[in-house]
Amino acid sequence: MVIDLLGEPVWLTAISVGMALLLGAAGWHKLRDRHGFTAVLQSYDVLAQGLVRPVALLLPWLEIVTAGGLLAFRQPFVVWPAAALLLTYALAMALSLLQGRRIADCGCQAGARRQVVSWPLVWRNLILMLLTLNLLLPPSGRTLVFYDWLVIGCVVLSGSAFYVLANTLIANQNSARELSL
Repeated sequence: MVIDLLGEPVWLTAISVGMALLLGAAGWHKLRDRHGFTAVLQSYDVLAQGLVRPVALLLPWLEIVTAGGLLAFRQPFVVWPAAALLLTYALAMALSLLQGRRIADCGCQAGARRQVVSWPLVWRNLILMLLTLNLLLPPSGRTLVFYDWLVIGCVVLSGSAFYVLANTLIANQNSARELSL
């Protein structure tokens, strides 16, 4: 029964819209502060020095194009890059944490609001990746009606509020930990 709900067009559309908003906003933040994002990317120390600048220029556009593709197509050729981006971010954070590197800004919002890299951020990205992979499931044959679009709007709004709340709790947890040192 739960598996049937995962293929519900309302759920799939809400995930697609929510992930498009998330990736689009992330790309936009990185474009607005290219120098800041380049510095953040450099602090991860996972790329060769000569690749940091090109990746910092390419990554925001990849996020924005992927966001547009999630809205327009929601096909595997768009879902896989979106999931790969989230997995790459999670792996870069995890690698930095395992190497004992303390990174003051995860780069998620590129200077708009600094957030220390932490394990909860790694888990957040992995959960978002799993949600994105849900878009690979075939939708049920049901067509969306007017009320479905209202529900989609409410789900996206609720999901956005939950995302902001979770990020705030993660940031506050890290701030509290720093204050107790």
